[in-house]
Amino acid sequence: MWGQLLLNIFFIAALIAWVAELIWLYREANLEAKDPISLVSGAAVFFVLAAPVAIYRPDLVYRMSAFWERLLRLEQQQPSRQAPAARLICGGQVYPLTRDQTRIGNYRNNDIVLDHPTVSAYHVEITLRSDGRHEVVDRNTRNGTRVNGSLVRTAVLRDGDQLMLGAITLHYLRSSSVERAFQNGGLPISRRKAS
Repeated sequence: MWGQLLLNIFFIAALIAWVAELIWLYREANLEAKDPISLVSGAAVFFVLAAPVAIYRPDLVYRMSAFWERLLRLEQQQPSRQAPAARLICGGQVYPLTRDQTRIGNYRNNDIVLDHPTVSAYHVEITLRSDGRHEVVDRNTRNGTRVNGSLVRTAVLRDGDQLMLGAITLHYLRSSSVERAFQNGGLPISRRKAS
């Protein structure tokens, strides 16, 4: 029992000494007009020997620092494997579609509220299907729902589709390349068959 207690005390003391050394190295680097982050990140690996290694073998410290920088650069250059979140854009406002079901209408208890007289109380519902695509369903509205100009009751959305709920236009985007095209002057719209 005493052995465990002494080991814990030793470990805590070593940890405090290590943090104190890193703080000291950071301050010294600032005083000497060196890069403090580079020095501390390179020395931190040596745990309680951080200060002695930084003083007597600065080449090791800077090699470790260069390693961390290369590692971070590689991580930042890796393309994201995760698909961008689907979203609707309306009048410069972005509405991410993060839920399995998103209700849109002019009543306040909708997920997306469009305060316009041509938008019905519960105009449409956008559902995430099991295949990962979104489907828009018109809720039997008076002014209807159009996808790319075609009146629809239900439609599976494609990247770049234009939705019209009454007189309000929304754009459905999934990829950043389509969003860039949208921001640079618009997207070509292909009509849908009524469904």
